[in-house]
Amino acid sequence: MSEELNPSPETPQEPSGAPETAGGRKKELTFRAFWKNYGYLFTTVIVMVILFRGIFLLGYVTSGSMETTLPTRSVFLSWRLSYLVGDPMPERGSIVLFDSDELDQTLVKRVVGLPGETVSFQDGQVLIDGVALEEKYLPVQGITYPLSDGDTFTVPEGCVFLLGDHRDNSLDSRFWQEPFIPVSNIRSRALVDISLLPGNSWLGVRRVG
Repeated sequence: MSEELNPSPETPQEPSGAPETAGGRKKELTFRAFWKNYGYLFTTVIVMVILFRGIFLLGYVTSGSMETTLPTRSVFLSWRLSYLVGDPMPERGSIVLFDSDELDQTLVKRVVGLPGETVSFQDGQVLIDGVALEEKYLPVQGITYPLSDGDTFTVPEGCVFLLGDHRDNSLDSRFWQEPFIPVSNIRSRALVDISLLPGNSWLGVRRVG
């Protein structure tokens, strides 16, 4: 007579991971969940820092010296990469953000005179080497006057001569003790202005450079 034998129970197995491993896995899962939910915020911050510290700069217009191109209380986006890795000399007509050593401020003006050129004034017009400069960007023509009649400025190498667009209400190269700004002081070139506050000379978003 045969006897039915019950299979012997399986030998208990050790847990696959030690408590330290389980704790580490838990931390890893927690980090993954955190990154999944909030990682985009860190990525966005890093990208914004790179963009607005290395490539772009934001400026706020505090005076009316660049009216109506840059209205008072407007914000402009400026591009600095071309001056960092390309030709640091701006083109005539460019609106630039620069550091004024004389005033110990960061200002925004328009480039008018380039190295080696002579800037003078006649009948409210700007003359470059004796030839009247066409300035279609000015809100009012024929109101550009120097501090004293007969003032003439010869721009030295490595520098520029800057004027505000609101010529009868701009403290610029005509009036500074040191009228020439070194190119090394130029930080960026204005591209777009954003003017949204009531009472501004215009409202909206415009390309300015």
